[in-house]
Amino acid sequence: MKKLVFVGLGCLLGLALYSTSTVSGNAVDKTSVNFTKHIAPIFQNRCEECHRAGAIAPMSLMTYEQVRPWAKAIKEKVVNRQMPPFHAAGTIGRYDHDPRLTDQEIATIVKWVDGGAAKGNPKDMPAPKSWKTGWASGQPDLILTAKKAYTLKASPADQYAFFVFDHVFTEDTWVRSIVTRPGNPKAVHHANTHLVPPSLKVPDEGYFEGDFDPSARGTIMISGWVPGSNDILLPEGTGVRIPKGMRFGIQIHYGPNEQETSDQTSLGIYLADGTVRKNLQMLFGDRKDLQIPPGEANYSLISKRTFSSDAVIRFFHVHMHLRGKSYAFRFTFPDGRVETLFEVPNYDFNWQRSYVFAEPIKVPKGTSVEFIGTFDNSAKNKFNPDPTKTILWGEKTTDEMMQGRIFYESATEDLNLKVKKGRVVTETASK
Repeated sequence: MKKLVFVGLGCLLGLALYSTSTVSGNAVDKTSVNFTKHIAPIFQNRCEECHRAGAIAPMSLMTYEQVRPWAKAIKEKVVNRQMPPFHAAGTIGRYDHDPRLTDQEIATIVKWVDGGAAKGNPKDMPAPKSWKTGWASGQPDLILTAKKAYTLKASPADQYAFFVFDHVFTEDTWVRSIVTRPGNPKAVHHANTHLVPPSLKVPDEGYFEGDFDPSARGTIMISGWVPGSNDILLPEGTGVRIPKGMRFGIQIHYGPNEQETSDQTSLGIYLADGTVRKNLQMLFGDRKDLQIPPGEANYSLISKRTFSSDAVIRFFHVHMHLRGKSYAFRFTFPDGRVETLFEVPNYDFNWQRSYVFAEPIKVPKGTSVEFIGTFDNSAKNKFNPDPTKTILWGEKTTDEMMQGRIFYESATEDLNLKVKKGRVVTETASK
């Protein structure tokens, strides 16, 4: 069985990858720009999803009083395209839920700040936007939660635990999404969900601690959560099959903690309904033989894979650690044409979202892909904990990884399965 990975939710804001010289200050009349009429609508659409009470960002940007103290800092961040944080190259609108600021929006914010950051007429303030406080994709069909809260000791070292949920799938079940919801996002470094076979005997407490390798015990990784990742809900007609008898387990990597804390992570399962025609597949590029020399600012490796069928690409995801610099997917088509269809020129470990195309990309059978990962192990990398060390592949944050994933469907596949709440409906049962 192939590995299939959904990647879960983080903040859905984005960083555009354009030169700041394209932002003109002449597009908006300075004297007419105020918060209530011009700035608040931009912030509602581009910023509030993270910058509001209870959300991931450190401050709320919902009212003038909340925004005004940050006006100059906001100008600097948006002009430099650091906020909203989004790291893939490509035109605005190429990706679904693309929140990047347009040049016109940036120019409006600049004029507002340079003109004194006026409040404006309170009557012009748009109605407050309603934000979901629960599961971003709506209530899951099935919620699985660890048996009890797991206590993390105060420790400068990384900690690991593999939790196995009690729920057993009594029939083959088709799902559209698997969403990880960390109980303590500040403690969870990353979390990988696995399919657990009946042969794995689980301790009474419901988890394994330490350097437990679930894959060596017959499990299959199927989803993951990392900081900045977002929910993926597959389109109608596409799903992933969970075999009969399987359970879910989740391997959680906890980062160092200055004081004792706890975590109780949950999974939200969204079941397929209707007709399932496509099984989501993945092309996976990775290199475990990386060996990044001390001080090396441009260390690159390439992994190569080939599509075995005509494919419809839905979304991309890449994963590296603190020395990750950039990642690119370079396609070579059967006719010899070469094109970089996806690139993250400025990788940031803190924002590892999945990039879903607004319009899927079709590629023919025989198309090959070069997964190109580049690392910066120099002192100029502000995230680098120690530029004097040679860095190898590993699970810890201070190690490195070079994982690239392309999620696609076979263009010729048509399973034509009638499914209700994830389960295939037979003709007899439907009568």
